[in-house]
Amino acid sequence: MSQDVALALLQLVALAIPPIAVLIQQLRRSENLPWEWRKWSFALAIVSVVAFIATGGAVVLYFLSSTALPALLTLGLALSVVGLVPFALFTGILYREHKAAFGP
Repeated sequence: MSQDVALALLQLVALAIPPIAVLIQQLRRSENLPWEWRKWSFALAIVSVVAFIATGGAVVLYFLSSTALPALLTLGLALSVVGLVPFALFTGILYREHKAAFGP
């Protein structure tokens, strides 16, 4: 049962990242929002990505501690979580660029 929940969490992470990326792209293009709303929107996106990274990390740790996974599968799980880190960093860089263009 708990392995099913862990797999469902990984699926949630995999399904949630693309909509976040689309929302960030739409936020970047919007020109009618005041800077305060933009700042909060970027902060929420970054917090969301960081939470998904933490969720993925927790699931990977759960699998490592409770099951005997093959090394290749363990590597794949770890890489899927590590792959979210550049997205979070990109969001931060995008925020700085956006602030330079639209911020105070």
